[in-house]
Amino acid sequence: MEPTEHRSAVGQLADDLRWLEDHCRRQPELSAHAGTLRLASALTRNVIGPFLEGQPARPLHIAVVGGAGAGKSTVVNFLSGTVVAEANPQAGYTRHPTAFLPTGPAFQWPTYIGFMGSLNRLSGEKPANADEDVYQVKRIPVSKSGDADPLSDFVIWDCPDMTTWASLVYVNRLLEVAALADVIVYVASDERYNDEVPTQFLHMLVKAGKAVVVVLTKVREPDAAALTDHFKREILGRLPKLPDGTTPAVPVIAFPQMPQSERTDPSGAGAKHRVLLLNQILMAVDSDASMRIRTVSNAAKFLSTAGAGLLDVARKDLAEFDAWKSAVVSGKAEFEERYRNEFLSGEQFHRFDRYRDQLMDLLELPGAGRMLGGFIWLLRSPYRWTRDYVAGLIVRPDVFNLSEQTVLTASLTGWLDKLQAEALRRSSTHAVWKQIAIRFDTELGPQARERFNQELRNFEMKETDELEQAGKKLVEGLEGRPALLYSLRSGKLIVDLVAVGSVVALTWPPGWYLLLIPVLVSATHQATELAVRAVAEGARARVRHQRETLVSGVLTTPLSTWLAEWPATGGSSIEKLQQVLHRVPETIRQMEQRVKAKAAELVPVKPPTPSVLPLPPGVLTEAPKDSTTP
Repeated sequence: MEPTEHRSAVGQLADDLRWLEDHCRRQPELSAHAGTLRLASALTRNVIGPFLEGQPARPLHIAVVGGAGAGKSTVVNFLSGTVVAEANPQAGYTRHPTAFLPTGPAFQWPTYIGFMGSLNRLSGEKPANADEDVYQVKRIPVSKSGDADPLSDFVIWDCPDMTTWASLVYVNRLLEVAALADVIVYVASDERYNDEVPTQFLHMLVKAGKAVVVVLTKVREPDAAALTDHFKREILGRLPKLPDGTTPAVPVIAFPQMPQSERTDPSGAGAKHRVLLLNQILMAVDSDASMRIRTVSNAAKFLSTAGAGLLDVARKDLAEFDAWKSAVVSGKAEFEERYRNEFLSGEQFHRFDRYRDQLMDLLELPGAGRMLGGFIWLLRSPYRWTRDYVAGLIVRPDVFNLSEQTVLTASLTGWLDKLQAEALRRSSTHAVWKQIAIRFDTELGPQARERFNQELRNFEMKETDELEQAGKKLVEGLEGRPALLYSLRSGKLIVDLVAVGSVVALTWPPGWYLLLIPVLVSATHQATELAVRAVAEGARARVRHQRETLVSGVLTTPLSTWLAEWPATGGSSIEKLQQVLHRVPETIRQMEQRVKAKAAELVPVKPPTPSVLPLPPGVLTEAPKDSTTP
């Protein structure tokens, strides 16, 4: 994948994930997925994109996150070694992210297109409670001691609160920074360390493969050990597994209630707390390059394992779309059943009577044989007169049958009326049905009728041709087989002659028994008529079946297909959803392959041993031993 190609793929994937996020936010029951999708989009833009562009690993990023009033700004100050963040007892005081850069030369700040999403970088100073879609960058003052800071290769981010997923503006700002971060410092106070939303947020970050350090604040020193154990058991004990299937190791340290002198002097009076925190971070970071590769690789794994989540996002939409398709198919079946009952069952196709008479004529002898046939025809005259008279007495009146076009039009109206009624009934349950109900009278209904009328003209031409061909086939099929035709003619004549000869021979000298001759020749003719009628009725039945198949193939199936896909056309959300679900998995797969290839080129042969700061005198070194989850 060339740079221009992966740049386009990253942009398309980020846009698709962002669209899915917005799609989820419009449905309250899917709001939990919205955060995951926003994180996935931010990982794509802020981590994977810059990495594939060759962005240097330095600086690494530390994001300080947590719920309202947890003490995040205080932890930022301890990471920085001096008071840089505006610590305020007011919950929710920090409303936009602020990046604190260490002293020294200017960092190469990411310039990747789409970096930080909709957040714009501030050029001037603003207080932390400025509620704008921005982030600002500040420098950490030079240390009075002049010593190099252990976090000189890190940018430290002070983030807005995470208290509710409904706080869309805060959540978006927070997730942009959390995605960018190589290390997450999760801050929770002893008062609200088990709040549901911050805990969900912590679990999501762990699933994304972020290196996490937990800081419990405002803890009474006698309660520190018990609270730490309880947090590990109740919160960290339920953490999801990492993308590689391993159990995450999350160190936990406690910041006790401390006097003002320690809070305002992190590198001096509060050094013992700061060193414990820095050591946990430095233990997680072996080198700039290795840490960045880990961050990017875990981001790619997180995206690759999000396939099931994407289906969860789409499940209800696709289920409602399938319900619409089922309603369309049900209407199609009712249309065809109505056509069968109201037209085909009563339609006689009288054109076949003409072809039946032609068949009977074919069975008469041609040429000179016509004279003999005429004589036999005279013998059958009493039978014909009697038959016609009796038939006139018992004849039933013709049953009125609706015209085919009337039945087809009425069936279409019933089909569309049922679909509209279903859309109106379910319009309050989902946006798919609401969209159909709103656009039915102005778009779907008129368009469906127009398409139907177009196909009806094709149907009428095809049915006329097929009916004509079926009738001609009866006659031409017999005419095209001379041997069979002459055999039938001869057979019919022989039967008549045998009947006449038998009566004469058996009743000689002639008497009244000769009256049996008209009866017998009439009987043979009636048998012939019945046979021909059976052939014609078989052809008539085939025509009915062909007509039913023609209606399905030319009218109902194309219209059903169009109706079923209509909600997914014209730029609708369903159309976009299908496009995104088709495109995203393949793009993620390509992205993961590219990340693996580039990471293999950059990974250090032997990562350096992580540096650990010496603790001030009198401070116990138990944090690493207790740092992982049970």
